[in-house]
Amino acid sequence: MLILLSTERRRRRIAVVSDTHALVFEPVRSRGNSGSGSDSNAPSCAVELLHKEELRDHRFRRLSAHEVHGFIGLVEIDGLVFIGVITGKTKVASPIPHEVVNRIYAVDFFCLNDSTWDFLELDPSGRPFVRDSAEPTDPGIPKHPCNDIRKLLSNGSFYYSNDFDLTTTLQNRGFRSSYVNDVTLEEEYMWNSFLMEDMLTYRDRLDSYTKNILDREGFLTTVIRGFAETFTTYVKRLKVGLTVISKQSWKRAGTRFNARGIDDDGNVANFVETEILMYSNEYCYAFTQVRGSVPMFWEQDAAIMNAKVQITRSLEATQPAFDQHFMKLVSKYGPVNIVNLLSTKPNEIELSKRYRAHLQQSQKLHKGRDVMLTEFDFHRETAQEGFNAARNILPLIKEALLTEGYYCYDVKQDVLVSEQHGVFRTNCLDCLDRTNLVQQMMSLQLLKTFLYDVELVPHNAPLDSTDLVRKHNSLWADQGDQISQIYTGTNALKSSFSRKGKMSLSGALSDAKKSVSRMYINNFMDKGKQQNIDALLGKLPNQLPVKLYDPVGEYINEKLKKLADQYTTTSDMNVLIGTYNVNGMSERADLSKWLFPIGNKFKPDLVVLGLQEVIELNAGNILNADYTKGSFWEYLVKECLNQYGEKYVLLRVEQMTSLIILFFARADKAKYVKRVEGSTKKTGFGGMTGNKGAIAIRFEYGSTSFCFVNAHFSAGNSNVDERANDYMTINRKISFARSRKIKDNDSIFWFGDLNYRVDMPNDLVRKELTLCKEGYLDRLIKHDQLTQQIDCGAVFHDYCEPTIHFHPTYKFDHGTDIYDTSEKMRTPSWTDRIVYKGNNLHPLAYSCATLKVSDHRPVYAAYRTDVNFIDEEKKLELSKSLYEDFKMVEDNIELTSTFSTDDEKDDIELEQYLKPAREDINRSPMPAVRIETSRSPVPPPRIDTNRSPLPPLRTEMNRSPLPPIPSDANRSPLPPSGDNEKRSPVLPPRNTTSPPLRRGVSPPAVTEKPVVRNDAPPPPPPSHHSSSASLVSLQRRNPRDLPEIPPRQSYTPTPPISRNRYVGEEGSKNEEKASDMSDKNSTNDEKSLSSNSRKSTPTTSLKPRKQTVLSDSSNGTSKNDIAQTPLTSPAETPKDGTTAENKPTLLQPVSAKNKSKPPVIPKKKSTLENVPVHVLTKKTPPMIPKKKDSLRIMNSGN
Repeated sequence: MLILLSTERRRRRIAVVSDTHALVFEPVRSRGNSGSGSDSNAPSCAVELLHKEELRDHRFRRLSAHEVHGFIGLVEIDGLVFIGVITGKTKVASPIPHEVVNRIYAVDFFCLNDSTWDFLELDPSGRPFVRDSAEPTDPGIPKHPCNDIRKLLSNGSFYYSNDFDLTTTLQNRGFRSSYVNDVTLEEEYMWNSFLMEDMLTYRDRLDSYTKNILDREGFLTTVIRGFAETFTTYVKRLKVGLTVISKQSWKRAGTRFNARGIDDDGNVANFVETEILMYSNEYCYAFTQVRGSVPMFWEQDAAIMNAKVQITRSLEATQPAFDQHFMKLVSKYGPVNIVNLLSTKPNEIELSKRYRAHLQQSQKLHKGRDVMLTEFDFHRETAQEGFNAARNILPLIKEALLTEGYYCYDVKQDVLVSEQHGVFRTNCLDCLDRTNLVQQMMSLQLLKTFLYDVELVPHNAPLDSTDLVRKHNSLWADQGDQISQIYTGTNALKSSFSRKGKMSLSGALSDAKKSVSRMYINNFMDKGKQQNIDALLGKLPNQLPVKLYDPVGEYINEKLKKLADQYTTTSDMNVLIGTYNVNGMSERADLSKWLFPIGNKFKPDLVVLGLQEVIELNAGNILNADYTKGSFWEYLVKECLNQYGEKYVLLRVEQMTSLIILFFARADKAKYVKRVEGSTKKTGFGGMTGNKGAIAIRFEYGSTSFCFVNAHFSAGNSNVDERANDYMTINRKISFARSRKIKDNDSIFWFGDLNYRVDMPNDLVRKELTLCKEGYLDRLIKHDQLTQQIDCGAVFHDYCEPTIHFHPTYKFDHGTDIYDTSEKMRTPSWTDRIVYKGNNLHPLAYSCATLKVSDHRPVYAAYRTDVNFIDEEKKLELSKSLYEDFKMVEDNIELTSTFSTDDEKDDIELEQYLKPAREDINRSPMPAVRIETSRSPVPPPRIDTNRSPLPPLRTEMNRSPLPPIPSDANRSPLPPSGDNEKRSPVLPPRNTTSPPLRRGVSPPAVTEKPVVRNDAPPPPPPSHHSSSASLVSLQRRNPRDLPEIPPRQSYTPTPPISRNRYVGEEGSKNEEKASDMSDKNSTNDEKSLSSNSRKSTPTTSLKPRKQTVLSDSSNGTSKNDIAQTPLTSPAETPKDGTTAENKPTLLQPVSAKNKSKPPVIPKKKSTLENVPVHVLTKKTPPMIPKKKDSLRIMNSGN
């Protein structure tokens, strides 16, 4: 393949060209209206599938000297659209003879709507460099925006194949499978699925013939991440190929400490499917295993060596996700044999206990039939005898191995012998070192069983010392190193034993070095790696896929928005929020006055509580916080919430030193809560300690997102600026998965000990609180620092706080209602606050409770929230129904066009195509264009709505109206357009200010004058575009036969008229000027015409007319609004006194002044732009310049 660029007529197009076809991309401006949703601002482009020969006359030139091996998708960064292609690969595996797996070692991204990085080679930092030159790189050219993604895809961990579906196993795709198709495609392993999102949708809507072209030519490349390698060896004298292919899922992709456990959709971290295959001329064998993180919600801190595992969600709240994970495995593989290698050490024992509890309590999984559990403490078993003792697990799973079986295909007889029924799911803590060793042993055991079963070796013949076993072990060691590199950044531990079957001193030292390297990488490098992974997978906030220009899709989306009430439901949900500075309190207390201030009359659906100073703030506790406090408060709150019969489950507990946030939900509402995440930020002592700072959680309830921030700001009566800095630091630094920030949520709550004081003398405040005269709270609140800061916009911009009707909550003498009587005599203040932001929030209550176990009073706030639920299945059905209705209307239009023989109907259709894009209020109405059929018929330009948009043409906005068309019943029918089946459908208007998307499109620029012919135009070559026509109907129809018409003298129409043309003599001069300008502008087009056409009367190019995309300008009028009448001359008043209304205006011969001047043809330069496309597509060495400006200078001839 090659990648080519065309900038003809300032239209920037990039083509990916195979041996026979080309995929041509062109940027399209966004046409979304304000307020139409986030998708309206999504970047978009048009795409065409053309025959390669159609590129010849459009000045395409080679954009890169590298050969292209596959197209991997489109990505948008900062408003720029980039096309990703594979430019470097090496063959690494061949599972069976007709299947090849390639490793990617180079990927390039070419910008579709910017020329900054054209014809440039990039260094590893993304800066341009010149080969064979000692000069530094040009500092004026910025770093390539896709460089980080480019480096990620080029690191050697990504693979692809154009021969078979690499995302599935041999058993699923079949031994005789052909090229990649969507029948067996498993999106879970397709790492470029976000880059290919709309391209796959485009492919699904094409007919089978065009789909086969895309698949056969390798335009849509599927990329996996993992490992693939093939070794050739012998079983006795039989030559065999031994292959291992591993595929990592991207659903919960990430680095070691950034991706742990499970998510709400049942996806687990580091989930890898590994398949080993052995092929010979007699048999083909395959066996599949999977690995994945422990399927629970748990985390670890990367900054601590041997950090304790923290389980972040209760048993009841985790069970739905746990069941969903295993149900997916059972439906795909069959029975699941769980091999748990966690140890009995305190750091891992809690996970094993919870694992067993989930299996026992599951109502959807049948233990012993659907899932089987085998527990094997790897560390304890191998502590005395070394890693050889890991073989002790084989007797425990031997029966399951034989029952599960393997895939076997008889190559000679061409018949399936057996299939695998079930799968082994192995895990340790990271699912790397221990897991890899045990999976290797299971694989070898079953491979031996297969060789004995098919009698390739005698039964019980020793195989451990054969080359087959050595190659097998090397493959598993290489595979383990690769998966470990992806997840941790280092090779796997114990790989020395995996390769050689024994552990040496050098291997032990190597493992120690890897452990230290892992700690460094996890703390200092993984954050950036995670950012790049999220960018590749489209998980960054507000990241949108590149949309293909699709009128059908736009029409359906607009309809769906209007029909949102059919698939969206809104309901009420009650939330209780509380904040309490407990001042190190650890004694039991009744929290009912805080959590149920009006008893059981208000039972919230969700409860979120923020606690501050759960440990005493001294130097020892700050540096070595007691994280058992979370369990104490979890039990205390849960006991209080469940006192009225409603069961509440803990969904999240988050602790940072002295701050804790607890998130509970009613058991019947917990199923609606998805994607619960937590984040922390320390601000104490310059961000070093957690005595001050914030912890936050976010989640989605239905389709509405919530964020809760428990904060503890700087203390001190005068430290207002420090508190503002704390707020800004927390707001900027708190980050969740996919780099979401606090602001990226529908409903936001801040609460905690914000430490804002009443800025009044202490005695005056106490006097007001003692006398309680009318309006005393209002007078105090006027001097409240937080109120003043919000009013001036310093903090909490756009946030609200309910009216305060309670006394200050700080500071009291312990166990009393008396404000501080100590030596410091602190001023009574409202330090404990709750503020909110969200249009769907409605405050119900805001007050404090009289708990006297601390020097603060707890504050609570109750809200009623509006939450939305989207029925995705119903939405999908509605979308399909709208598409089918649209297709039916389009088919009816095409059938009418196909069988109609009414000449007048053809005229009307042509007039609709030539109709201006928009009506201009400053322009006189233009009557229909007259079609003169008494002379030889002029083949009308083929109307092709599937082509990319043209640049705007000059048009007259204020010219006089043309005469109407006289009726002529005897005129001959017009030649068919040849492309009636590809007309764009009639879409409804978007709003009152924007015209509807019309069927007609703007005509192309007239570069030369037409020659009248008697023959019908040839049928157009097949062309498939991303517009509605190609998505709805791609059937071919033969053109209708035309009656024989006697030849007649040719008349040539006037060239396009200038925008500033006036009526009268001055208008004639301007008309001549317009003709001259048209001749000058047509020079580039005339270069591609034959020499014979230049000698005769100038002709209009009969190339297909291309689609013009309308985009609103500042004054409401598009530059592409074109009014053009190519077959008639302007209306003029005849000398005999007849008017234009009763006498037709005939075309006159062109005067000498108006004849086109011969084009000036510049001398050709020996550059790539002058090389024909058919030459570029040959296997010829590319032209690579050696000087600094390289291809940029060589291609500047345009």
